Amino acid sequence: MATKELTRCEIEEIVVKNAAKYRKYRRMLLENPKKTIEMQLNNTLPENVIVELIQESPNRIFVCLPHVVEHGSELSDEDLEQIAGGKGGGDTYPCNEKSGGFNTRNEYNVGL
Repeated sequence: MATKELTRCEIEEIVVKNAAKYRKYRRMLLENPKKTIEMQLNNTLPENVIVELIQESPNRIFVCLPHVVEHGSELSDEDLEQIAGGKGGGDTYPCNEKSGGFNTRNEYNVGL
C-alpha cells in the first residue's frame, strides 16, 4: 500500500478534528497524547520528540509558535539527526493504511 507523508500541520488538523468528534479519542489524547497519535498514524515518533497537549477554555486561547532555526546558526545534533534520516525528510511522518491504530479514515472536500 502507498505511504503518504504528512506534515505536522496536517497531523495536527487530523488530531483536532478527531478530538472534537470522538469523546474516547479526546480522553486518550488527554491521558497520553504521544501514544494516541502514534496509534493513529500507525507509526512511532522519535524517542526525543515530546508531545504536549494543551486544552483551551472559553476564556483562554493558546497560540503555538513553530521552532525556527536562526539564519547562519548551527544545527543541533537533534536537528541533524532528523535531516540525516530520522523521519524521512522535511517535517513529515509516514502514514499508511496498515491495520491497527484507529484505522482513521479522513475525507476532504477540495471543491469548496
